[in-house]
Amino acid sequence: MDTTRPHHLFSNLQATLHERTDSGEGGVLLSFSGQLTPEVHDSLMMLAENSLKGKGVKRKLVNRICSTLIECLQNVSRHGWVDDDGEIQLYLTLEHTPLGYQIRIGNLVDFDMAAGLRESLSEVNGLSHEELRVQYVERLCNNDWSDKGGAGLGLISMAKKSNGPLDYQFNELDSGMFLFTLAVMVKS
Repeated sequence: MDTTRPHHLFSNLQATLHERTDSGEGGVLLSFSGQLTPEVHDSLMMLAENSLKGKGVKRKLVNRICSTLIECLQNVSRHGWVDDDGEIQLYLTLEHTPLGYQIRIGNLVDFDMAAGLRESLSEVNGLSHEELRVQYVERLCNNDWSDKGGAGLGLISMAKKSNGPLDYQFNELDSGMFLFTLAVMVKS
């Protein structure tokens, strides 16, 4: 697998996913790999919502899944590694599982980004649902906005909506970069 070109890496991941789906092991509703742009963001949101509605998912659950997906995409757009062409590459899947709907999103990060994400995810995963709620309200009320336009609410919001820990991994690539993958399960 060529890990020096992000697009090739993400395409291989997508092909592996489709092999798994075609074998009957999953129920993929949406799959994408490529550059994240505002137009792609909007298209992914529309496709996810239409796919969920087409499966007869209740409106309240569709809203919860879509708002979690928005948080995932914003996390990548605000904190993803920007390549030499000024682009952010990612892969994304929305899959129906026996437990609910899993959003899996991956993008490249450098060493410092990986360290910060590990710390933030470890902190968020260590909080109870009540502690997440309190932390969310405190950060919202503090008006402590970062230079990237957020208050650090994305991971907290995802953890609240998933009612469980956020699953993540960092795979080091030959280039010294890391493929960061975040999986968020929104339970039915």
